[in-house]
Amino acid sequence: MTGTLTTRRVLGAVLVVVAAGLAVAATFLSAYSVQVVVRGQTLRFEATSWVVERDDFREVLLLEPLEFGQPAVGAALVMALAAVLAFRIPALRVGSLLGAGLLAGVAWAAVSRIQGLLKGLGEIDSPVPIEVEQGEGVTLLIVAAGVAVVAAVLHQELPRADQAEPDGDGVVVHQIDDEADDTDTPPYGYPVIVEPKSD
Repeated sequence: MTGTLTTRRVLGAVLVVVAAGLAVAATFLSAYSVQVVVRGQTLRFEATSWVVERDDFREVLLLEPLEFGQPAVGAALVMALAAVLAFRIPALRVGSLLGAGLLAGVAWAAVSRIQGLLKGLGEIDSPVPIEVEQGEGVTLLIVAAGVAVVAAVLHQELPRADQAEPDGDGVVVHQIDDEADDTDTPPYGYPVIVEPKSD
């Protein structure tokens, strides 16, 4: 049982580090883009979670980065430290859960922000359609959050249902009734011969 749980814990730790790496990488990819085609000319806005990569609107539309870089990197740092340090201090495995929860919250907030942006731009009385597209950065962030949650659960080394109660050490104890019975197994596994006392 110990070997299996240790394997699960190591796998969980590796996946936690992978999820942390994905989360950091997601912050440098495109978070979202807005595109408008006017008289055959394409105007486009692109931003990561840190900076604006392209802005053809020249501040006509008030657009900005989603700014989920810092909390995503913070969650990744917490998860990575928990995965590494938990081998020496097992109680720190809870850090992977906290980091995964924070990362899931960041992913949810990023998607909600894009949905809000889509709704806000849809309310603008524009003669041309405005296209809002979720970038690969947010998609990767969602994937990282999913991997992080699964990894954090594995990292906790929770016992499986069939192993909830620890097995015995192999010792079997038989209780023999007080009253003697020929069907009972003798204490040493074989009958003890008692010779009658001679007068």
